Amino acid sequence: MRDNLFRMRTTWVDSLTARVCRELGPDPSRYDMFPSWVADEPPALAALLARIAAEDITGSSPQAISDHLRSSALVDSRVPGPVVVRDLVMPVLRTVRKRGVPWERWWDVSGFHVLLIELWAGRRLATQSTETVREELTSVWRLPNQALETFLRNAADPYVSLPPDLLHESATGRASVCLQALVSGGWIKINRTEDVLRARPGLTDRPDLAEVAKRLHRRMDLENTVDRVRDHSVEFLAGLREDLETWDAQMVEVMSHLTAYELALLTSETGDDQYAEECLVEGKGFYKAPLLGDDALLWEPKQSDLSASVPDWMVEEIVTCGTRFFHTRVGPHPVWLATAETGSHLASVRALMQTGARYGFEVEDYGDDIKIWLQFPLPPGDPGPPMRAPYIYSLAWVEHAWELLHLATVGYTRLGVVRLVGDGEVRAVGSIWLGLPAELLVRCKDAAIAALRRLIGDETQNIKQRMALEGVDQAAEAAFQSCENAKSEDIQDELALASDTTEFRHFMSAARRLAGTRARQALRLLDGEGVHEANVELKDAVEERQRTLELLRATAGRGRVQTGFIGEADMPLLDERTVFIHLINRFGTLQLAACRTRAGRAHFDLVSCEEFPLGYFPEVVRGWAMLPQDAPERLWYRFLGQALAECTEIAEAIAGMVARHDFSRLMLSPADPLELLPLHAATLHAPRTVTLSDLFDHVVYAPTARLATAIERSQRQPAAVEVLVVAHSGDGVPGFESIGGPLCEADLIADIHDHAEVLAQEEATPDRALEAMSRARIVHVASHGLTHLNRWAAGLVLQGSSLGAATLTTSRILAEGTFSSVDLVILNACRTGTHEGTGRTVQTLRSLESAFLARGAKAVVSTLWEITDLQGVVFSAVLHAYLGAGVDPHTAFTDTARYLRAGQWQWFLQGGPLLSAESAIDSVLPDWRSHMDQQAAENPLFWAAFKITGTM
Repeated sequence: MRDNLFRMRTTWVDSLTARVCRELGPDPSRYDMFPSWVADEPPALAALLARIAAEDITGSSPQAISDHLRSSALVDSRVPGPVVVRDLVMPVLRTVRKRGVPWERWWDVSGFHVLLIELWAGRRLATQSTETVREELTSVWRLPNQALETFLRNAADPYVSLPPDLLHESATGRASVCLQALVSGGWIKINRTEDVLRARPGLTDRPDLAEVAKRLHRRMDLENTVDRVRDHSVEFLAGLREDLETWDAQMVEVMSHLTAYELALLTSETGDDQYAEECLVEGKGFYKAPLLGDDALLWEPKQSDLSASVPDWMVEEIVTCGTRFFHTRVGPHPVWLATAETGSHLASVRALMQTGARYGFEVEDYGDDIKIWLQFPLPPGDPGPPMRAPYIYSLAWVEHAWELLHLATVGYTRLGVVRLVGDGEVRAVGSIWLGLPAELLVRCKDAAIAALRRLIGDETQNIKQRMALEGVDQAAEAAFQSCENAKSEDIQDELALASDTTEFRHFMSAARRLAGTRARQALRLLDGEGVHEANVELKDAVEERQRTLELLRATAGRGRVQTGFIGEADMPLLDERTVFIHLINRFGTLQLAACRTRAGRAHFDLVSCEEFPLGYFPEVVRGWAMLPQDAPERLWYRFLGQALAECTEIAEAIAGMVARHDFSRLMLSPADPLELLPLHAATLHAPRTVTLSDLFDHVVYAPTARLATAIERSQRQPAAVEVLVVAHSGDGVPGFESIGGPLCEADLIADIHDHAEVLAQEEATPDRALEAMSRARIVHVASHGLTHLNRWAAGLVLQGSSLGAATLTTSRILAEGTFSSVDLVILNACRTGTHEGTGRTVQTLRSLESAFLARGAKAVVSTLWEITDLQGVVFSAVLHAYLGAGVDPHTAFTDTARYLRAGQWQWFLQGGPLLSAESAIDSVLPDWRSHMDQQAAENPLFWAAFKITGTM
């Protein structure tokens, strides 16, 4: 019998190691990279392959893993490191991240690694001395000293000392006689193999261990039953005890030679443990393709280089979805993502990287959600409070509950840390291994099992299908909410979190201080001065705003859990004729996430534009944005036309929504690089003259529905001035030529509105303009526009002794602007609705219009490219003629755009507001119509430069 058990175990070992070598090993032609004792011994090669997977747990880079293998003589040191990475390390990592390690417990990489080294040690000890194997375990496998004795007790044949089945044999015979008598008398039921397997399902493929378990079970039955039957003689009991002690000593010897995995298999499982393992087994093979790339995870950080690239899926979560803290799974690895937004955040991360760093966890149970808080260590000199990162597992979702179970089972997570730098660019920091405390693991496991039993019952075989399909009906809402989180963060918080609390006042004070610091830095940048001191001040201001924001969020969200969807209080204020559409660049596919209102409730739709050419399209747009408008052969216009022609699928998708739901108003939120284009001018397939703007009464741009709602709900103040005009020709400002359009616009608008207030030339300083704007209902600015790579330095060029002093910058508007009385701002200057930075960064609004919205203006008219003086004058005259006639701002804008597009200046039979507008233009520019004809011929899309952003 012992020989049979040994053969069974040997077959299992050989089968396991062969499977590992087959599924994880390199092509046999590359075995020349291994020393002969590895290449010729499957247990050694299997243990090496498992080691690669185990080192990946802690985030060791492929290069570091290659170096470890070469330095420990597991791989020939003469083989170049890059070759080892390419032919050995990366193939193992790819396979493991997709399918887990090749055994039943695919998620248990550490246990798998330990098992294979134990099996190798058992085989090795059969041919080598204990001291030789001890040296190899230390120098080659680099086991810690405290683990050596355990590994050295493993044996290739642990059953040499296997005690007999007590039902048939014992040392003195008393135990066997007693057991047989108790079975005959009905005191003990002979346990069969299936009874053993029922309590230990992991032994199904291990008949050798099942036999051991059966013998253990009978031994325990014997002792327990004898204790209940008390009529045995002292002599009999002494002999029985002798038999049991002899039997136990032999079994202890067997146990000491088995691997830790085999010992665990011999332990009977509770119902919950069996259920948990079954759930994990059934979840094998469920993966998300974007997470499987070679660079899908971050590596251990290098202190000297914190500018490494960031995996695409992390960029997607941060840029497209607005995620800051996120959990997922990549093969057997639970992965958490954390984003450091400030210097103190990064200092906390650095403190966490230190050896022996003390970090903590806190669990909050909200019934349908488990929130795990990771508390970072305090950096030296930081008074606190410490940085905290929340990870929410929704127990109403199979995938989240399963991920929580997986986390609680493996007991660790790989924390990937990225940081935001500059204008929201994402940079890698690194991967940090975090072990979770036992009490947290127990609590999470219990919660996950309870949730899975509630969600799927005993139908664990459906786990992968449920995870793949669940949430399909909520995908549109989730996509819409992701965009709400991602876009316009800088200004959204300042409006959407408005309250009368002390925390909000502190936050707004810090926000204004930060804007003021940025304004001073912008002035220095524009005047060519150094900004080092300003950078120090800026870092402090950023830290202060972030800390006050975190306190405000904690106060506003106390007692509430955000599970990823919009709450009723956050629903956009849309009437039933309006649709709000986010454009999303999600893993290279353009999606449209729409929100509409029916019967007082929000409804969501998600449409994918599969044929939209996102692959090369961004380069087309950026190439167009860099071209001068006077490029030869109308190249600028041709590029613009090409880009808009590619947007036809977007227009068609929106048209489909209109046809189904009969919308008359569109609020549109583009994504990079679509925000640079006049999407309202995108054409439909047929007829080609129909554009997106023709489908609606109004097309308005807005960063988020939540921001539009916040502006709509904001407290409005009465205006002291109906119309304010700020006009400056650029005369005297360094680097700008004088233009006549602004002053001409000021005169025309003053003629149209009886009581317009005008600030022109020397009077139009940034100080006076800001003060006057706070009192007006309609603000019109006619001047040069200034774009800048630093978005806080972009602005309007007014009166000043230097460029910095003359520019009303975005940052200064945020620092000092108060526009709660302003219904409409018209920025009739070049490129006031666009920006220079086109990189893939956090989707905050980067154009000048955002500052006016942040400080309370309801809507802003701006431009996407350079406009001529004449175009600005005609646009202004027609728009204000409509406004002066009492037309609402959005209708006035729409009618003005249609006037320009249709070339209505050629009709000569205008009445009403258009008659007064054209008459006013005639009085100052008698031949303006012929010049407009010429400019329209050169660029038929000139009208599309104007857009309106804000509320409906």
